[in-house]
Amino acid sequence: MPTTPPNGQIEIPRHVALRAFIKFVPNENGCHISTYSVASHGYAQIGWHDNGRVVGTTAHRAAWVAAHGQIPYGLTVDHQCRTKRCVNPAHLRLLTNFENARRSLYDWPLGTCRNGHPPSELTQTGGRLRCRPCNREAQQRYRRKKAAA
Repeated sequence: MPTTPPNGQIEIPRHVALRAFIKFVPNENGCHISTYSVASHGYAQIGWHDNGRVVGTTAHRAAWVAAHGQIPYGLTVDHQCRTKRCVNPAHLRLLTNFENARRSLYDWPLGTCRNGHPPSELTQTGGRLRCRPCNREAQQRYRRKKAAA
């Protein structure tokens, strides 16, 4: 069986982490593009055998382990560069799953809108969190566009 700590997260062996860390091609943005195969989700993947079983993870997670050690329980490795195949530790950071999910299109501070307006400007309408200043600006753009037509 793979080495599994009490939290249920599989530990990535050091030799696997080092393989992911060194097998890349640099690009013009400073990304280290992994040369491992890419799964349908777009992330490079790396595998190993552990007691007769095939175990795998994404290459960027393994590269993080090579540079910083095992990933703490409850955290995920996020690409600041937004390049899924990048294994450059300088482009990676640890986030909670919640924080990682909320930066799908934008990377704004928790509790603010994507344009940086403070939490006091946020209101919940119809099950959605809305920002009053952003909503006003959108309405003004709509009115100008409609008037110009």
